[in-house]
Amino acid sequence: MFGLIPHAARMGACVFVASGSSFDVNGYLRTSPFKAASVFRRGDIPRKETVARPDSGFTVIVCEGDIGKQAESAMSFLARHERDLQTMRRWGVDDVLFDFGVERTWELQESHYLPPKFIARMGHLGLGLSFTTVQLPRG
Repeated sequence: MFGLIPHAARMGACVFVASGSSFDVNGYLRTSPFKAASVFRRGDIPRKETVARPDSGFTVIVCEGDIGKQAESAMSFLARHERDLQTMRRWGVDDVLFDFGVERTWELQESHYLPPKFIARMGHLGLGLSFTTVQLPRG
């Protein structure tokens, strides 16, 4: 397992995001292997925003789970879709990234580990990395 979870396993989701200012997202998704969880288009104004999007793109949920499971699934995703990541750039994709969702805790400090092999693979393929903290309802 990749991740070092400091307390009980924290839940979240890893999301793959591809976007570009001249990306033909509709054309690309018609022939791509990806099943988009969401699609956004240049000029759309996202909910709770006042500025139009400068790009078009889509998101794919890679997996849900703790950060270790997310990293393992993301590495498998890269292995399966390396050729697709290269192809999408010809459709106008400028930016690709993984967004790791991490459940917010009230600890003073919390850390998560991603191995160098994974980070190097992402860099080689031109992927960015984002961490998003989320507060999940408990009840």
